[in-house]
Amino acid sequence: MKNLITGIVIFIFTFAAALNSFSQDKQKVVEVTGNATIEVQPDVMNWEIKVQDDNNDLQSAKNNNDASTGKILAMLKDNGVKEEKISTSGLRFTKNYQYDAKSKKYTVTNTVWFSTSDFSIYDKISDYSVTLDNVYITNTLLSSSKEIESRKLARVNALKAAKEKAEMMAAVYGKEIGDPIMISEEYSSPYFGNQMNNMVSLGDYQGNGDSSVFSKGLVTISAKVKVVFLIK
Repeated sequence: MKNLITGIVIFIFTFAAALNSFSQDKQKVVEVTGNATIEVQPDVMNWEIKVQDDNNDLQSAKNNNDASTGKILAMLKDNGVKEEKISTSGLRFTKNYQYDAKSKKYTVTNTVWFSTSDFSIYDKISDYSVTLDNVYITNTLLSSSKEIESRKLARVNALKAAKEKAEMMAAVYGKEIGDPIMISEEYSSPYFGNQMNNMVSLGDYQGNGDSSVFSKGLVTISAKVKVVFLIK
């Protein structure tokens, strides 16, 4: 029993000594975050148009969907949208039973995605789509072809902001910062101030097309970093 107690006491003293040594050797650091934001003019318009037909007859629903999808594709090409910038989801068929569980209705959908840098065709696309009862504009998203270089600049600015913050914090205690020992970035997606998620059938639209309500605004690109500096 005496040997056991002696062993425990020796272990406690050894652990305390090791902990004290670790505390003395632990590096003094300051951890900060840096943020930066850049606003750029969008120069790419990304569209998503859904064509949906509901009919008791599957063949009729498919035929109507094919016709409207073909008209949309032809209209895009007539307005200068490059073929390689256009893609479709392909047809999707869904069978829905009615409340009486005896009759059924078929839904046929197709989605058209395309992008263009010609913002002047916004009215032409939306006004033409008004004439098609089974067409829905589900998304119009603006982006910038300069997003990558803008994000690089925002990242550099965020790192500079982090360094300035660390220097200021260390100076309060009469210290200086040393080398960074850890750098990480928290990704944030670009913010598009005028992203439109309509989810409205253009067939219900009553506008005359004489003027556009479209405004492209700015794309906001942000960067956020975390940096750990040594303190001298």
